[in-house]
Amino acid sequence: MYKSLLVSSLLFCAVAQADLLDALKYYEKKDYTKAHAEFASLVPLGNETAAFNLAVMYQEGQGVAVDLAKTQAYLQLAYSLGDTKSERLAKALFDQLPSSEQQRANASFEQLVASVQINNPAADEQPEADMPEPISRKEPMYPRSAARQGLFGFAEARFLIDEKGKVQGVEIVNEYPKSTFDTSAKKALSEWQYQATGQKHIGRVSLSYTLGGLVLNKKRIDKLIKEHKLFDYAVAGSPGHQYLLGSLLRLVNSNAFLHLEEDPDQPITSDFNLPQELFSQNNLDPRPLTGFKGKAKVTTDDQGTVTAVLESKPLSKTEVEGMLLGQKLHAKAKAGQYSINTVAKENGKVYVSKVLKVSPYYSSDYWLLTAAKNGHLEAQRLMAARSDEWENYMLQQNDAVIQTWAGVSRILKGEQEQGHVLLDKAIAQQYEVAEQIKAAL
Repeated sequence: MYKSLLVSSLLFCAVAQADLLDALKYYEKKDYTKAHAEFASLVPLGNETAAFNLAVMYQEGQGVAVDLAKTQAYLQLAYSLGDTKSERLAKALFDQLPSSEQQRANASFEQLVASVQINNPAADEQPEADMPEPISRKEPMYPRSAARQGLFGFAEARFLIDEKGKVQGVEIVNEYPKSTFDTSAKKALSEWQYQATGQKHIGRVSLSYTLGGLVLNKKRIDKLIKEHKLFDYAVAGSPGHQYLLGSLLRLVNSNAFLHLEEDPDQPITSDFNLPQELFSQNNLDPRPLTGFKGKAKVTTDDQGTVTAVLESKPLSKTEVEGMLLGQKLHAKAKAGQYSINTVAKENGKVYVSKVLKVSPYYSSDYWLLTAAKNGHLEAQRLMAARSDEWENYMLQQNDAVIQTWAGVSRILKGEQEQGHVLLDKAIAQQYEVAEQIKAAL
């Protein structure tokens, strides 16, 4: 019974879970040596599915000798990384092992845990970038080919701002659709001018492209997802489709002006139509709130009056209650939960955003993280821009893009020697942006 459950779970994962496509292809072709190598390479990323599949291979002796202690260790690891079905299987197998094998299983588990480099896969909580004020921003040109095809999307860029406020070394961090708006964005940003501060800064902006200034249309987005089978292939385990879906949802999520919270208990529609709330006009103007800093989450009644403070940071709940309890949160606030965040460079004002709980499948962060854990390079680079763990992992992979920006960050923090070593490594790989930035430093 135990064995049949474990093997059938692997087959199910291949169809319904966010799986590792190349590894599963090797597995299906019975090329177990390559499948094992692919699965094992993703364990350091905290990939619970890879760990589970390795458990199956050690149980079945597929490309490796049968080793039930290692099977149990990988099941323990899969459970510790979030695969809930592995808990019962791990316990059942552990109870069947003799004492000596139980000890070996626990020792193997400890070794596997030590090999995991991405222990907190979500993005780190980082303060808003300290960027100087822009004084001249050229509007990007809409690419003719994109306009003819009716394409819309975004380009998110990272760049160096020098002491005189000039933009240097523009790199596109994320965009949708791929290779559509990157040239336009780079050209426009290279002519932007920021306030001269006498210091260098790392800048980051996201440029949206919509024809005629039209807002995103739910019907059109739903149709796009269906036509390209983005959701179908993402759920089936294609990292490329997971990245594309995450990028498209990033555009939708950012234009919704909502504070999204992932809730696995929230439903999804059978045809994966996106929630209407993501396309409603939810933008609330910043409002004054003297003495507030950081962020908080509150509950309001039908009149928009604050009835409870659910959480706050760095201010205590008591401090925020003194400011808001019994007060109308915002002129447009209604019953529900709202997120409050400090507005950078606008002392005394805060952003107010309605909280919307959604299935992770409707969240860009979920799909981009899943793509990264499943080995998608661009998704991993995106995670490295937000997370120290991902940055360290990518530096170990000798990634030129991350070497460049990690190097710049260290130089700006005064760690000159370490920063220039990283930049030189990126230049040695002929990464053009690294050469541009090195010349500007």
